[in-house]
Amino acid sequence: MSQNPKHVLDHFNLFREPEYVEMFENKKKNFENPHPEDEVSRIIEWTKTEEYKELNFNRDSLTVNPAKACQPLGAVFLALGFENTLPFVHGSQGCVAYYRSHLSRHFKEPTSCVSSSMTEDRDNPN
Repeated sequence: MSQNPKHVLDHFNLFREPEYVEMFENKKKNFENPHPEDEVSRIIEWTKTEEYKELNFNRDSLTVNPAKACQPLGAVFLALGFENTLPFVHGSQGCVAYYRSHLSRHFKEPTSCVSSSMTEDRDNPN
């Protein structure tokens, strides 16, 4: 799991590394309580039927509001709509790194955002 600071892997590639795959399999085996395989197979087959198709596509509309998915993410998304605005998150650098990564993938271009790093312990005398 140790990374080289000169070659930091993107999370898509990082979590495909053997040690992460093993850790996830161990977690699934020891801590998750999945449905039985036959039940999962039955539901998968049901999702391919006309009954499911009719039920699934019978919706009138669906609205996803990113501002309500996560308040800071929504605020950054909103701030990016204003010209010459640098979004500021009063929180940790890790959260801002997630927002920047998420929005950079969404917009397919680099996204700027800064943080106050309020939860970072820089001057801790202990």
